[in-house]
Amino acid sequence: MQKPHSLIILIFMLTLTACNSAYPTDMTFKKGAPQSLNCQAADMPGRYLMVEDLSGARPNKGLTINVNEPKESGRYIKATGRVEGWENRFMLTEPTETLPGFVLCQVVLFKSPQGAQEALFWNNPNGMEVIQTDRQIGDEMLFTQAAFNAPDGSPWTDIRIEFTFHNLLGAVSTYAPENVADADYALDLAELMHQRMLENTP
Repeated sequence: MQKPHSLIILIFMLTLTACNSAYPTDMTFKKGAPQSLNCQAADMPGRYLMVEDLSGARPNKGLTINVNEPKESGRYIKATGRVEGWENRFMLTEPTETLPGFVLCQVVLFKSPQGAQEALFWNNPNGMEVIQTDRQIGDEMLFTQAAFNAPDGSPWTDIRIEFTFHNLLGAVSTYAPENVADADYALDLAELMHQRMLENTP
């Protein structure tokens, strides 16, 4: 696996898209802020660098849900009660034959658990295949994957775990060559994020 030029990596990451019983009516964090629940470089399964320019807060203003339907973002925000989101994007600095080249982690805060649930099942992007797993994370979970071609034409796989926990939505996406893609990396990171949510809520 050759190390691509840094500019190609940034362009590649910019083209990747992700978005996401009775429940408590609200959530109060014991400490820190919702963005502190997100994945960090130290959580990654290998040597990863967080790409600062592509990471950070994702406020409602300027949010894009569907580039082909500009008005959908407004409908989404109103229907789900989205408050704000945070993204951390990571790039593998020492390519191996076993780890994903890129990882995207997200935490999104909504006004209510019902809003988070609405966001989870808002839509399933074209080409995303829903797959089954025995591992359950959060209150509700959506596990999907899709094949795509990297800039050099090689086949890659996007593996995505999205889950809700009260009025939060967490998501982990891994992007790896087809022969490297492994769902366990995404599932492990999602479980770590869920554990942080458990530890920081009443």
